[in-house]
Amino acid sequence: MAGVWTGELTYGEEFPSEIQNKTKRFRIELEESDGDISGKYFETEGFGIIPDTAEINGFVEEDMISFVKQYPAFYLVNKDGEIKTIDDREPPEINYSGYYNEEKQSFEGDWNMVVEFQQLTFGYAESTVSGTWSMKKEN
Repeated sequence: MAGVWTGELTYGEEFPSEIQNKTKRFRIELEESDGDISGKYFETEGFGIIPDTAEINGFVEEDMISFVKQYPAFYLVNKDGEIKTIDDREPPEINYSGYYNEEKQSFEGDWNMVVEFQQLTFGYAESTVSGTWSMKKEN
């Protein structure tokens, strides 16, 4: 499990139509100890590249993987792929889960993130955005 993994994520249907199905590529440098994984996540190309490194923490059990990705800041991506940092918001936890596909020699799964929107009359309302992802170990 330890090593360098490269992959791609896709923006799901909860995003505005201009963003849906757009992709970006990433690279993860993973360490593993007794099924626990940790590492660094870098976006390399595609739509809405965030320039900062994210932290990865999670686990692998048999053919299943689950991890949380978290950036050092809260970012918004607009329909043109431009990134804006929101200073007064905590960075969200982005949850990834998936399974190893033996035939493709890769992990494949879904990701999701809870996004809060402030309501004027009754506090906060939450909505979730999601998509798909896959990654393969570099040789």
